[in-house]
Amino acid sequence: MKGQMRCVMSCLVAWLLTAQASAQTADAALTLHVVQRGENLFRIALQYDLFAEQLAQANGLLLTDSLLPGQRLLIPLGTDGAAPTPMPTAISDSTAAPTSSLDTPSPPIVANAPHSFARNGEMPEAYLHTVAAGETLFVIGLQYNLTVDTIARANDMDDPNLLSVGQQLAVPGIKLPSLTRALPGDVLAFTVDPLVFKEGQTARIELWTRDAMTVTGTFIEQDLQVITRESGKRHNMLVGIPMFTPTAMYPLELTIADANGNVRLVSANIQVISGGYFRQSLTINDSVLLAREIEAAEIAQLAEIASVFKPERAWEGSLRLPATDNMNAYFGTLRSYNGSPFDRYHSGVDFAGPTGAAVRAAAAGEVKLVERLQIRGNTVMIDHGWGIYSLYAHLNEAHTQVGAQVAAGELIGTIGSTGRSTGPHLHWEVWVSGLHVDPLQWVDEAFP
Repeated sequence: MKGQMRCVMSCLVAWLLTAQASAQTADAALTLHVVQRGENLFRIALQYDLFAEQLAQANGLLLTDSLLPGQRLLIPLGTDGAAPTPMPTAISDSTAAPTSSLDTPSPPIVANAPHSFARNGEMPEAYLHTVAAGETLFVIGLQYNLTVDTIARANDMDDPNLLSVGQQLAVPGIKLPSLTRALPGDVLAFTVDPLVFKEGQTARIELWTRDAMTVTGTFIEQDLQVITRESGKRHNMLVGIPMFTPTAMYPLELTIADANGNVRLVSANIQVISGGYFRQSLTINDSVLLAREIEAAEIAQLAEIASVFKPERAWEGSLRLPATDNMNAYFGTLRSYNGSPFDRYHSGVDFAGPTGAAVRAAAAGEVKLVERLQIRGNTVMIDHGWGIYSLYAHLNEAHTQVGAQVAAGELIGTIGSTGRSTGPHLHWEVWVSGLHVDPLQWVDEAFP
């Protein structure tokens, strides 16, 4: 499944500056942790102030093993027999935060999950791609702008056609994240997920600070929206990677200010790669709606709405699919209309349903737009908080109004063929801080 493919490829880089729990004895007491969607050994270990190796050893796992939602893990207790307290992950704020018993932070740990693990800031020698179901070297090469021969030579492959699911391939030329200055002493944890950012996808950045701080930041010329929780000590950023971002290293710059106005800087270089999207040629009879100025005006209208940031979120976990019909077009496909260049892309996911089929809200939120647009036709747009918006286009009818508070799964309209459409279908988009992103990633994974 596409969700499993994305989960296997999801990676985490963590610089942990907390003093880690002491080694556990073989007969130490244990407590249980129930795995949530999007969690891996490294995320869970961070919650309990443990090494990922400790957690893996206690459960007979390898660092490369995937975890399933609902799976129960044994958590080693401290030497005093007390259960470690996980960092809060609920929507509401809490006073709990990671602490260190040392005045001097320990050496950083760099975790390249789920591929490998290194200590003392030593990064793995190469970025590793885990082969997902249905992938070929050609498909993998599209993501990294590499030829089949280049990947085959880098991995000493006699037959490039022989791939197995889960196989790890070294990807030449792809650089791993790197700090460009030492982390300030009052930064307890800094994580970037995934290991390499991909155009059209959503990335996560998280910072834990010893005291309450104000955090601002920039990445790829966009100001980051910072979600501050846990009494000002936990700072999350959800980053949409713009389509057509060239494959290169880009600087992430974070500024941390305390209550007295003292400023610290956190900076790193992060690789962005191609989405490896395919191409599609379409014929549109109403060529008037292909005018770029019409497209630009409509996108600008929607981006203005989607750029408004609400600090409270209405959803928890992942988004749900808005329709039960088969998907027949995916996000990111490069499109040519009536013989034009492939310089436009599909901004959402299409569901090939009949006219009148139900369209439901992907998550709870407030309706911000109910309008007939030139290209998207009858359209509904919902604000879910934290800069996350979902959009439902080409509707036959809308069954909601601006200002309405809707619940996840609530009927908001029916499938139609209004606007620039070649037949009845639902076009579904997800926006992050004013940028289009792949909606299915938000179904497959739990954010932040």
